Amino acid sequence: MHEKLSFDVAIVGGGLAGISAAIELLDHGLKIAIIDRDSEENFGGLAMQSLGGMTLVNTPVQRLNKIHDSPEIALRDWHASAHFSKDDHWPRQWAELYVNRSVDDIYNWLKPRGIKFFPIPHWVERGEFGDGNSLPRYHIIWGTGRHLMLTLIHELQSHPNSGNISYLFDHKVESLLKHDHRISGLKGIHEKTGAAFEVDASTILVASGGINGDIERVKNEWDQSWGKAPEHI
Repeated sequence: MHEKLSFDVAIVGGGLAGISAAIELLDHGLKIAIIDRDSEENFGGLAMQSLGGMTLVNTPVQRLNKIHDSPEIALRDWHASAHFSKDDHWPRQWAELYVNRSVDDIYNWLKPRGIKFFPIPHWVERGEFGDGNSLPRYHIIWGTGRHLMLTLIHELQSHPNSGNISYLFDHKVESLLKHDHRISGLKGIHEKTGAAFEVDASTILVASGGINGDIERVKNEWDQSWGKAPEHI
């Protein structure tokens, strides 16, 4: 059996990034799908098990504690730690965007949804030689990542446009599809039945996390300054 579906936006990954994006897309009335290779009972991804901390720059919590931060200071710290090469155009762009948008796009997005933070920012990832955060920026959510995810999942499922979203659990995306030199969809298999499926969508959002699920890829990308990658990870 070959399943073929069509949506405005297909989101690959049902974790924090995918769910947050889905909420905003529903606000615009779009027909969307969240596609995740895991089962429905694990909806929310690894964030469900996380401490719920995040790096934020120049927040009310920092100012309450008389910590004078700024995007300029944070970007300087990021560059000192990352050691960007001349070819790292997009990583540099991401760093600049993040330090300038973390309050508006994360802190101010979460607060109206009832997400609260510990009143003291923590100071982690300082760097062994001072090549990390020069100020406390790690903001921890009351209730940890589980509370964050349950709050966002509830908002997603109770959204006025919730009828516009489809959940494709146990669906493993294996490749993207192209038409007229642009990405037009994706295809894969159902993890339990082995049945093939295809999704057509004008926009594909890949929110499936990093490369940690592919140990060989981790080894290939291993930072040479750490020595040889361990045989068993």
